[in-house]
Amino acid sequence: MRKEIYTQSASLHASVVARPKKPSITGVTRLETQPTTVGLQAGLQAPVADPLWLLARQWQFNEFEGEDAGTPIDLSFAVDGTRVDAFRPGASPDTAWQPLDDGGPPIETRVEAEAVWRTHPRLRAEAGQHALRMAAPALRAALLSNWPLALQPPADADADRAGARWAALLGSGRSVDGHALAAVLQPLRDVDGSLTALPPELPLAGAEADAARTALTRWLRWLDAFVVEGDGASWQRNRLEYAFALRAGATRLEANEYTDGRVDWDDFVARGGEQAEPVTQTFAVASRLPAPVTYPGMPAERYWEFEDGNVNFAGAEAGVTDVLRLCVTEFALTYGNDWFLVPVRLPVGWLHRVTRFDVRDSFGVASSPQAMRNPDGTQWTLYSVSGERGSRVDHTLFLPDTLDGVQEGAVLEHTLLARDEMANIAWAIERTVQGAAGEPLDRTQEAQALAFQQRIDFSGAAASDATLVYRLQTPVPANWTPLLPVRDPVLNLADPLSIRLARAGFKRFYPQAGVDVIGEDSPEYAAFLAHLRAQPNFIDVADLDANLVAATFHPRGWLLRSDPTVPLANDPLLLEEEEVPRIGATLKRKFQYARSSDGRSWLWIGRSKTAGRGEARSALRYDVAIKRETLR
Repeated sequence: MRKEIYTQSASLHASVVARPKKPSITGVTRLETQPTTVGLQAGLQAPVADPLWLLARQWQFNEFEGEDAGTPIDLSFAVDGTRVDAFRPGASPDTAWQPLDDGGPPIETRVEAEAVWRTHPRLRAEAGQHALRMAAPALRAALLSNWPLALQPPADADADRAGARWAALLGSGRSVDGHALAAVLQPLRDVDGSLTALPPELPLAGAEADAARTALTRWLRWLDAFVVEGDGASWQRNRLEYAFALRAGATRLEANEYTDGRVDWDDFVARGGEQAEPVTQTFAVASRLPAPVTYPGMPAERYWEFEDGNVNFAGAEAGVTDVLRLCVTEFALTYGNDWFLVPVRLPVGWLHRVTRFDVRDSFGVASSPQAMRNPDGTQWTLYSVSGERGSRVDHTLFLPDTLDGVQEGAVLEHTLLARDEMANIAWAIERTVQGAAGEPLDRTQEAQALAFQQRIDFSGAAASDATLVYRLQTPVPANWTPLLPVRDPVLNLADPLSIRLARAGFKRFYPQAGVDVIGEDSPEYAAFLAHLRAQPNFIDVADLDANLVAATFHPRGWLLRSDPTVPLANDPLLLEEEEVPRIGATLKRKFQYARSSDGRSWLWIGRSKTAGRGEARSALRYDVAIKRETLR
């Protein structure tokens, strides 16, 4: 093998002879494909057997179609922003707007937060325990004597074991009701949150009074940041989902079907609203260097470059109706290298609109391209907020102040909505509710303790007696609440018939303890009836006569009732029929914790609605004849 070494020589003009001579490096170049050849000519020629085939392939890949388009190398643009400055809970346009101040709760927290203190007694006890740890001996004794926590034990200790344990632990004045103490101290705070005086229940003076004000001020500030106490005004009971609106200047952003626990721009519909003085700002960018958009498996820009074998677009299967898959595949194969990315930092909680966009390409040509449009002239709508009547807000991007990485606690309430086609009824099945201490209570286990089925003794029956026993209705668990179809109260014959689902109570009939069917010497059955009467919050017991008792079972959770801590009265619930589809729905209440973009932490109780588990089967039947062998 022969190596040919070439050196490059150059002639110098007289004007540069005096310049110092730069050192050079002589290299060896080896390009031949066959190292046994004498020279490099064959390797440099790169001959192919069929050059027309190569030209045909280049034609098929559109390599001969030059666009004379330069690559963008410099961008300058400006963005006008309008701050979202008001919040309105619910779907009613008559609700007053609430101002959004800097440093307030994020959108998810503001929308979902509901009452915590009155629904979670154990949390009130923990807040009171923290106040006792911060207080001096004199203040601690005064707090325990004036605001003791009254945590009542549950009526059914077997079903609510957690409530019974917490009632035994926190009873006898061992803790302070933090919610009641905060309610007394709140009117005594000044603008910056400090206590200006002590309530009459704390007769302290001198140094003890100053120390008490300092300790209670610290405790109140801790309490303010501990948990977000909301009113639940955004929850729509007839649809079991959230509805709210935001305002940015004259634009009203409405979200009427928020259920998934994360707010994003696609949850909103923009509408024209009342004119308000907007908070606007222009964010100008003098120069940016755009970068090509890349993704794994992207087709190579050059013909001779091999693509990543982990992604095979040729293996993508799509039918005639798979429009989305076809669009993604065509974008990746045809237009994937036509996109450039320019990062820009913008504040969240604003409506942004690009007002100026100047580009300079690699040929030095400066231009001001406009927003893309569809072939029919309509606006291209990617990432555009929807408007009224199917329209879009042109060239406007909404960046909501949302949360990321929300941590969820144990499920406090879990309710399933399902249709029962065999019984021609819909059910609200409570799986979990809050017990006496606020901890989760398993209602399925509780329903087993509330179940009673009459047992008939056939030992003395004659052979000629009937072999079938008549039942008025078959039993259903106590945690199953029927949803009955009802017509709209306002009947309009010109409109289609509107059907809603009304929450009802399931009534069961029991004989009195002293009738002959049960026997007068049945203490277990008498204790069962007393157990029903001891829970008036969700069981209504009425004596029909001397022989019969009627017990109506209601739900006992916050998802299906406004306030389950008091007996049910004048609290109707009408659900829209489409909110209980054939697949059903799953409702949950749980604690949620997250950090916002400013680093602050937020704790609140929120609700969610997801898809259900399909249809249910209660085996409910009326006027049934059952073989007596099955009743033994």
